Amino acid sequence: MNQNRTFCTIITNNYFSWALSLYESLLEFDKEISLHVAIVDTGTEDHSSKIAGKNITILTLNDFENIPFSKEMIRKYDSNLSTLRWSLKPLLMMKCLESYEKVIFVDADIYFFASYQFLFESLDNHSVILTPHWRTLSPEKDPVEFYATFRHGIYNAGFIGANTNAGKALEYWAENCLAACVNDIKRGLYYDQIYLNLIPIYFENVQILKHQGCNVASWNIEVCKRTMDPETQEIKINNKFPVVFIHFTNVTIDKILKGEDSLLKKHLIKFNKSLIKNGFKDVVKDRLEYFDRLIKEKNAPFSDKIIKKLKLVYYKIKY
Repeated sequence: MNQNRTFCTIITNNYFSWALSLYESLLEFDKEISLHVAIVDTGTEDHSSKIAGKNITILTLNDFENIPFSKEMIRKYDSNLSTLRWSLKPLLMMKCLESYEKVIFVDADIYFFASYQFLFESLDNHSVILTPHWRTLSPEKDPVEFYATFRHGIYNAGFIGANTNAGKALEYWAENCLAACVNDIKRGLYYDQIYLNLIPIYFENVQILKHQGCNVASWNIEVCKRTMDPETQEIKINNKFPVVFIHFTNVTIDKILKGEDSLLKKHLIKFNKSLIKNGFKDVVKDRLEYFDRLIKEKNAPFSDKIIKKLKLVYYKIKY
């Protein structure tokens, strides 16, 4: 096992299959790579049989006990597992950096398709690595994505790399997540992600990754154009960058299935097969069934729509 570098992610128990698929994609390009998986559910299931023979370490909330801000963070956000996951990212990285020189955090819905060694090599000279969203520069072309840059942040918090010199930056991120990990437009806040905006300004040796094949997702379709080499059939970004990793959010998956991002279909198929192999449902089938339900609801009689809305309000279910 290489003690120099590691990956980490944070999940709830029901997404352990996603962590296994992430690890599977990492293993393809480095047989010695390790993955630390923090599970925020208090009643953690026994996943020991699933990680037998794998270089995966499972962490629970108890493992954060000696990390700064951990007790306050867990106490404040334990009733909302999503917020707890987001706010614990810098703490998980701090935890990993107690044993490793370099760590890369990635969301569990990320899957790698090419070598990532250059990312760790960048951490030889940079204390932090961030990936821009690469949203459109024009409000005319895509106003939703253009204004999302100012609401949701310049950088995507689904990926961040750090080395042992990143302590101050990670503490800044953790302290602010503790103060407020919320979506509050009036205050200019967007959960854990918005705080990344200031890291390149206030901290030294921060790399803004310009490799557009990293963190490929629905939000960067316009800027990070998917192209196909006519001879090799290889999919690249802007005819230059290989696809290193894709962020398979629901919107990313939906755009691929709807044909808005069709060149990534083979990547989605590979990701989906991995999820199924590791015990998760068929996400492609699930999203297609979701589309069918939307179409049926759209064509439903007006009275049926009113009744459904009243039921949703009554049971306080937010769609």
